[in-house]
Amino acid sequence: MKKNPIQIMDLTTLKAVVFELGRIIIPSRFEKAQQPDANTIQLGFRTLENLTWIEISWLADAPRIVKIDSPKKIGDKSTLAKQLHHLLSHLALVEIKQTGFERIVKFELASRPGNVIEKVLIVELMGRHSNFLILDEKSKVITLGKQVKYSQSRLRPIGTGDSYISPPGLKGITPNLNESFKIWKENICLVPGTFENALRNTYQGISPSITLQLADINHEKAIRIINQSVHEISEENWKNIFKRWTTWLLAIENNNFSISLDGPTEFILWGNNKLHVEKKDISLFLGSYYKNKLINRKLINIKNTIEKSLFDLKKDQSNQLKIQSSLLEGIEEYLIMQKKANNILSLENPQKSQIIEAQKLFKKAKRKKRSRASIIDRVAYHKKRILDIESSELFLISSINEKITDNQERLDRIIELKEEIEEYIFMTKENKPKTNSNSKRSKKKSLSYTEIQSPSGLLIQIGRNHCQNELISLRKGRKGDLWFHAQESPGSHVVLKSSNGMADEQDIQLAADMASLFSRSRGNKVTPVIMVPIENLQRISGALPGTVSHRGGKVLWGESDRAEKHFNQN
Repeated sequence: MKKNPIQIMDLTTLKAVVFELGRIIIPSRFEKAQQPDANTIQLGFRTLENLTWIEISWLADAPRIVKIDSPKKIGDKSTLAKQLHHLLSHLALVEIKQTGFERIVKFELASRPGNVIEKVLIVELMGRHSNFLILDEKSKVITLGKQVKYSQSRLRPIGTGDSYISPPGLKGITPNLNESFKIWKENICLVPGTFENALRNTYQGISPSITLQLADINHEKAIRIINQSVHEISEENWKNIFKRWTTWLLAIENNNFSISLDGPTEFILWGNNKLHVEKKDISLFLGSYYKNKLINRKLINIKNTIEKSLFDLKKDQSNQLKIQSSLLEGIEEYLIMQKKANNILSLENPQKSQIIEAQKLFKKAKRKKRSRASIIDRVAYHKKRILDIESSELFLISSINEKITDNQERLDRIIELKEEIEEYIFMTKENKPKTNSNSKRSKKKSLSYTEIQSPSGLLIQIGRNHCQNELISLRKGRKGDLWFHAQESPGSHVVLKSSNGMADEQDIQLAADMASLFSRSRGNKVTPVIMVPIENLQRISGALPGTVSHRGGKVLWGESDRAEKHFNQN
């Protein structure tokens, strides 16, 4: 695993993107803007050939400028997006500038190439200090990504209406190709410490990823070298590092960039690399890289949150079930009390105290008998809640483990499941909303259920959460369809659309196999699966979406291994 979960957009990456974008969108006319989240803006520039989208983000741990595919229409009504539309409308992008080893980029816009600059977009990619600003022709801040108050930074507070002041200059020596090996090494070794700290403290523009890339082409060797003291590195390693240092500086000076996925970091944009991608579309590759990384991180965060919440709720419900079950066992003593009281009253000449004792026993037994029904209801309630939680756990595992190439689709499924769990699982019994097939939420959500084809060409539908189960079984189910579910086990509803044609034995067996695969019993070699004509299903009122009862049915045997093989192939 690489050292950095997300490889930051360092100086080398930034220079490669600026150089490439300069060839792609200079000149172009601003056309669209939207803000998909609080720290990101997406801008569309119209060239003679097409509309090119770039994404600018000042997110602390993934600040970036990248090219992206045409995005979904999200955030075009945000305040910042509206300001951009108003300020940049009819302006042309005439220049993109980045100088030296600074991670500051200026997008200059004018009414047309050659005219006076009217607006400047400033992007500062500096970790948690990253920001996005729009300046007027007098370098006054018109709007910005985030205000920096005096309490946050005494050195450089900045807000709307302020004159723009550049960040403090970089510390350290500016890397220079004319510097000899001897002087370069002496500069780094001047202060004792690890190679990583010495290099980054000595020279400008050095990021963690560049340090690794310079140390060695092998990840493990690079890690070992950067953690060595500068006085412990062999002379041979010093010479190899200096050779890569020179190659790096030449690539920057000559704008000679290409993508390599073979090295100590997740990607490298310089050097003569073995496994390199074409030079073009570096910025688009990076756009895809950051998108997937951020989606994966969000997936993990949502997954962990849901897992913990479900675990805590299940633990609480299990404890409540134990308490109620214990009470139920104690209540069963009312029969013994009744019998004891009857035995007392059956005596030939019971004493007054014995009669009083018998009456007390009868009263106590009566109270226990009355509370028995409510405790049985509570036991059933907690058992049902645990079953619902286990179903949600199963849907979560299935969504995470399924082989989906599109990470955005996986994220959409997880978010839908999270919203569903928050609405139906974490609600208390008293304030739980009524759930029926006509609810607004049911109509809005759960439209992305899974479909595959059976051997004879019929559709097999698979619900991937509670609302999808209800959708395919109760709302879209038609007379003649067959419904499948793992017997006495949480899992997905599976519907064979036999209303569209005659189903044969292979179709039925595959549907049974799918019900086995998408159930808690998927680890078993075979699973009992109930098959029911869909018209024999009935929704259980007040229960979780997709909770049904059925009349009759036939038990089949499903094999999850066989289903998984078919599912992955199709």
